[in-house]
Amino acid sequence: MAILFTARIFGFSQAVYASGILVMIMGFVLGYVAFLNKRNKRDKWEVYLLIPIFVFFIADLFLDYLFPSDFRSTPIVGPYISLYHIGLWGLIGYGFRFDKKWGFVTLTTYFLNMTLSIIVHYV
Repeated sequence: MAILFTARIFGFSQAVYASGILVMIMGFVLGYVAFLNKRNKRDKWEVYLLIPIFVFFIADLFLDYLFPSDFRSTPIVGPYISLYHIGLWGLIGYGFRFDKKWGFVTLTTYFLNMTLSIIVHYV
C-alpha cells in the first residue's frame, strides 16, 4: 500500500493500478489463509483477524476494478475507509499473535500508510 500511495503522490497512474492489483492479490491470499486457519481448526482469532481486510479487498475489487466510479467523493467513502482501517488493525493484531517483531513491522507499515494517505489527500 505504501508503494500505491507514493505512486499517487507522484501521479504515476499505471503504477497505482499495478500496485493496486498486486495488493489485492495479497489481500485475497489473506482470505485464503483465514480459510486454511478455519479448516485446520486454529484459534478463532487467527481466522477473525483476517476477515475484515479480506472483505475490504472484495469491496475494493468491486468499487475500483469491476465497476469503477468516483466513489471517493461520495458518502460511501466513509464506510470504505473505516473497513480499510479495521482490516489493517486486524493485520496488526494478526502480526502480534505470531511474533512481536512482526507485529511491530505491521504497525510501522500502518503508520507509514497513514502518513502517505494524508499526504495524498492534501496533494
